Amino acid sequence: MDEKLLIERARSGDDDAFGELVRMHQDRVYRTAIRFVGPDDAHDITQEVFIKAHGEMKRFHAKSALSTWLYRMTINMSLNYLRGRRRELDRRERYGPGVSAPPPSPDSGIIDQEFTEAVWQVIDSLPEKQRTAVVLHRFEGLSAAETAEVMGLSLGAVESLLHRSKLALLKSFQESGLGEPQNDI
Repeated sequence: MDEKLLIERARSGDDDAFGELVRMHQDRVYRTAIRFVGPDDAHDITQEVFIKAHGEMKRFHAKSALSTWLYRMTINMSLNYLRGRRRELDRRERYGPGVSAPPPSPDSGIIDQEFTEAVWQVIDSLPEKQRTAVVLHRFEGLSAAETAEVMGLSLGAVESLLHRSKLALLKSFQESGLGEPQNDI
């Protein structure tokens, strides 16, 4: 069924239409969440995104694509979750064991587990906007223009973020002794 028709039906309160939209977009939302929060928490973020989308569906006016709206929600919820988790980890670190490295993506395609963890540690160390741009553009396959739309930035701003993140990642790889990445970051 046509996504536009499903959106209109979902906006009118048709739960079956909304369920079909969930089926169409849940893998993409989950993949985006996993890049930010890891596999353990990505399911919860995905569920929260669709609960929020269901509640706000009447206010979705299709000025942007539904996928763009869902990406924004996913990124915002993931980043808010991480901010809360970091505050909790900071408290635990003062009174208990230290923080472990973020989990690698299960579909990273990199055989060496240590290298995968190192890559995700470097990506996680990027400033929020740079990391968001990298995840959307390099891992989710969005074009720079689509990334700009999701992030609410100009194309030039996203291109600048991608360039700065690439330089930071290359520098981190070189400093850590991992060398140059085999493919483009």
